[in-house]
Amino acid sequence: MLGATGCSTEKVKATTKRHGNTSQKLQQTQPALPVKTGELQYYFTKANQHPDEQLIKVINSSKSTLDIAIYSLTKKSIVNAIIQAKDRKVNVRIMTDKIESKSKAEVKELALLQKDNIPIKANSHPGLLHIKMTIADKNIATTGSYNYTENASTKNDEILVIINDSKVAEGFDSEFENMWNDTKDYEDYN
Repeated sequence: MLGATGCSTEKVKATTKRHGNTSQKLQQTQPALPVKTGELQYYFTKANQHPDEQLIKVINSSKSTLDIAIYSLTKKSIVNAIIQAKDRKVNVRIMTDKIESKSKAEVKELALLQKDNIPIKANSHPGLLHIKMTIADKNIATTGSYNYTENASTKNDEILVIINDSKVAEGFDSEFENMWNDTKDYEDYN
């Protein structure tokens, strides 16, 4: 069943994947968490729904914690909102991709964040840190294809999903904590 916001309100137990003439059941590794209608919002860039502005509202709403895992972080207005959160005494932590963090644009923005004593980690494993998520106060989580960049905001086809559900946010937070504390695959950004 689909809610008014387009989010499934039923748990999905298994998905059937077809390979030629054969079918195979794929079991989920985590149970699906239903999100109640009205607690999920989504914003498309090409529909002029301004995901960047909506993300900044989430950042500005944070009162105690703000955890961000993002592939690319170069949009100045988002960086400024993160710094303002830190100035409000919000505990801010950022994780980003090691390769992307070496780009000229991201080096500049990460330096501003470090100047404000915001801890930053990057992946040390051979793959990408390709997650796009923000968790505010362990109550609101964001995800989607949207990187925190000018191109993502103005040129690309992107989506930002905001989930106002503490159970979902706790799941996101748990994964962030696992990543943050994993000293084998993630290290302090220099």
